[in-house]
Amino acid sequence: MRPLRLAAVATTTLAVAAALAVPALASEAKATITWPTSGSSVSGTSVTVKGGYSATATVKEVRVAVCKVGTNGACTAYLSNAATGDFVSTYRSLPATLTPKTQVSGTYQLAASKLTAGPYKAAAFVVSNDTPKGPSTTVNFTMKASESPSTKGYITITFGRSNWSVATGATCNVIPSGARTLEQNVQDLAARGLKAQGGVVVDRTHATARECTEGQMLQPSWADLTRLRVNNGFTVVSQGMTYADMTKMTTDAQRYNESGATLPTFNSRGHTRAWGMFNYPNNKMDAAANRVVTKYFAFGRKYGTEINNRAAVMTYPYLVKTISVMGGRCNNVNLACYTMSVKNNKQMAPPERLSRILRPGADQWGVVQFYRIVEESFGRMGASVAWDCTSSDWRNRWTSQPEIYCRNSFLEAIDGRSKTAVNADAVDVAKAWGRTPG
Repeated sequence: MRPLRLAAVATTTLAVAAALAVPALASEAKATITWPTSGSSVSGTSVTVKGGYSATATVKEVRVAVCKVGTNGACTAYLSNAATGDFVSTYRSLPATLTPKTQVSGTYQLAASKLTAGPYKAAAFVVSNDTPKGPSTTVNFTMKASESPSTKGYITITFGRSNWSVATGATCNVIPSGARTLEQNVQDLAARGLKAQGGVVVDRTHATARECTEGQMLQPSWADLTRLRVNNGFTVVSQGMTYADMTKMTTDAQRYNESGATLPTFNSRGHTRAWGMFNYPNNKMDAAANRVVTKYFAFGRKYGTEINNRAAVMTYPYLVKTISVMGGRCNNVNLACYTMSVKNNKQMAPPERLSRILRPGADQWGVVQFYRIVEESFGRMGASVAWDCTSSDWRNRWTSQPEIYCRNSFLEAIDGRSKTAVNADAVDVAKAWGRTPG
């Protein structure tokens, strides 16, 4: 019987040794959240998630996930950039700042800015040498818009469909002399310290090739749009999946496929601010389209000729009046261009009219939309693609198509803006005024 007793002792000894050799359990690496507290309200647009951490091994990171919460209590979007307040649809966590660094215990914090009003959830967990991911601690809190009204006026300079340039030929293989590219237009704005926003039709946008539309214009590629975003802060918003008339759709699935379904494509290509505005294709909308679009986008574009007031924009269906800038006949009754044939009888928009839109007061937002910009002169009056922008007097300038506008008139309009107004894209205004899609 003695050998049996020795075996039992040996087995017990091995079991104890094995238990001591087990790495630290996930429960031993933990984070707590001390702010915000569960159920708290945070005024303004910034919050610092902070708390403590502890582990039995060196802590490499404390990661924090902040998400927007939907009506069912589930996360609908995750914070991807704490400084800009950008969100993505897929799970994302961000590294917090540790004090002290790489220790077994201490404190952490993550400062997030430019958050819109609404319900949020924060979760924190530890990554240590022996724990890839410790248990999460979560809190629910609400961001509340500041009680004091905004005293700023905002301006947005946008380009319809983000047209790349005027072109001619069946395959747009001819670029007329004097036709400006979208990149050149954006650079004109950048030279004045301004950024621009452009609508994008998803199925007209290719990886590197520029699509020819109607034998009259080129559309930018994804490579073009990325370069403009990186180099000049150009923001894109959705102008639909196929540029379909949403008033002819009969189901919400169709309406979603044309609008909300475009956001994953934009996000996957790094254009994470497309949720700021939906440019209803060809300005076509109805109540059913509004109902779907407002779930996924902060604002909807609607053509108009006035400055937007905050109270109206922040009222359902959150439509933003946008002046569609037209070229066409000249404004001098003594010239032949005053009576020339132009589609829809359009006439060159006075630069001063556009400048007035770009002089908003407190709690106002002026939005002007251009299409294709040209300079100098090309072709002859009566041709399908022609213009004369050489005059120093805007009233003498003309273009053969409504969506073509002279560069000197474009710059005169921009230079007449209010220098105290804040140049913004739709996301900037949504965050300032507290508009969250849903």
